[in-house]
Amino acid sequence: LAAQFPGDCGVFAPLLFNHLKLSKGEAFYIGANEPHAYIQGEILECMACSDNVVRAGLTPKLKDVDTLVKMLTYKSTIPEITRGVAVDDHCTLFAPPVKDFAMEVLTLQKGDTYELQPVLSPSVLLTLDGSGSLIQGDVQSLEMDFGKAAFMSANTKAIVTAQGDDGIMMVRAMSNVQLL
Repeated sequence: LAAQFPGDCGVFAPLLFNHLKLSKGEAFYIGANEPHAYIQGEILECMACSDNVVRAGLTPKLKDVDTLVKMLTYKSTIPEITRGVAVDDHCTLFAPPVKDFAMEVLTLQKGDTYELQPVLSPSVLLTLDGSGSLIQGDVQSLEMDFGKAAFMSANTKAIVTAQGDDGIMMVRAMSNVQLL
């Protein structure tokens, strides 16, 4: 870190943080005004609506240490790691203890079809792996493959069909209002 960010006192921050090593399929929730950082790997991060991304180091972007010091909760806890809750054989729900967001991870094998149930909020779908199609209501079918995103209206169903040899893995981010 010191080589990447010469002269930045933020290189000492990792000494103060909890170090968590997550495996594929694991998640944790961290509340507002709690510092966190990702050292390596790929993650999905859902955040509540806010404009308070505050940086204090290890970045070429604006650093606002005074604001950070004022907003931190200074709680000392270790986040609980979860693997979510299996909704069924294809869907795992990650629902933190807040209304702002939740995520469903959908995994289908080639040829499988799955009906995403309606939720009270709009959703964003993101294809993490594989390929398939998405049909929402009477809307034309959308082809989905790695990196493609789609919007899903509130209170509507959608049908996902895995078409690729590797099946399809998608995530749906949504509000957590009906799940609490």
